[in-house]
Amino acid sequence: MKEIVIVVMIVLVMNLAFDSCFATRDTTKINKVELGMTKSDIQHLLGKPLFKNADETGEQWGYRKVVGEVIDAEEMLFVVTFDNDGKVIAYNTVKEFPPHRRNR
Repeated sequence: MKEIVIVVMIVLVMNLAFDSCFATRDTTKINKVELGMTKSDIQHLLGKPLFKNADETGEQWGYRKVVGEVIDAEEMLFVVTFDNDGKVIAYNTVKEFPPHRRNR
């Protein structure tokens, strides 16, 4: 009986860890991103970004996105672009991480 309880606890802990690890990879959440959303909306939906880039025209936030099955999964990057008012003006999935991310 003790062994069963321990196994169930381990499975539950692993599921929680796995779910939190892949929260920003959830395509269902990514598919909810819309033009005009605010930075707050995006952070609430997708969580903390992997990176933030900014210049005089606005800001970009990057999120990890996994496409495909677990064994054949391909890691991609989902990039959200904000204007200077903090509203989403574009979003896109790209295959390669920016150079500063690939070297890590």
